[in-house]
Amino acid sequence: MLPVNPEAIGLFGLFATVICFGLEQVGIGVKGGEPEKITRSLGFIAIFFGGVTQVFTSVCMYLFQVGGDHSVYLGTVFGFFGLFWLLVGTFFLKGGDKKMMAHFFLCGLILCLGFTVRAFQDGLIWPLGIDLAVIDVLLLTLIPAWYGGKPFWGKLAGVCNLAIGIISLFLLFPALFL
Repeated sequence: MLPVNPEAIGLFGLFATVICFGLEQVGIGVKGGEPEKITRSLGFIAIFFGGVTQVFTSVCMYLFQVGGDHSVYLGTVFGFFGLFWLLVGTFFLKGGDKKMMAHFFLCGLILCLGFTVRAFQDGLIWPLGIDLAVIDVLLLTLIPAWYGGKPFWGKLAGVCNLAIGIISLFLLFPALFL
């Protein structure tokens, strides 16, 4: 038995990251803030909470089979999103081409659609399958948002991030008490 439940750690990292990003995207609590400092802060949140916690959870899923019959699947999901957040965090800290990131979001969407289908096939509809479906919508909105689309896309992405955070609580709380 592990002294901690790594799934809870990864889910908390997901929750904290998407809530922080969602609040920024919809404009709550960042009015008057310095854009460069907000961007750097989001970069650090993405790397440490979104990235490191989920990569840690992924490794534990693979090594210790804490996800039972779904360990490889869940390890892959956590691994992809951990690496996703490491990349996004690095982008926020170091910069890069937003259109190239939009291409990456398209690739992520294709993979996440597969994760979503698998969750539904395995009967993991609520809350995991629904959370993944909202992540699919998020990735779909990020493509035009990062391609220089209208602010509507960024706000919609923020709403998706907030919804992902709320839904992930239904995964997090049971994981805390395993």
